[in-house]
Amino acid sequence: MLAEQGGTCAVCKAPPKNKRLHVDHDHETGAIRGLLCVFCNTTVGRVEDQEHYQRILAYLQHHKED
Repeated sequence: MLAEQGGTCAVCKAPPKNKRLHVDHDHETGAIRGLLCVFCNTTVGRVEDQEHYQRILAYLQHHKED
């Protein structure tokens, strides 16, 4: 999986800053999804609830300065 991702985070595509990527998995099924940097891994964990994520996106879009 690491080679398949080119040694980078599956989300942001950046190489890991802390020497390793974290194994991301679905908390309901346990299925491994990919390797993520610490920032993306914690972000995904916080926005895994799709309804909550959509509300966050709507909030940010509403307050975006054009």
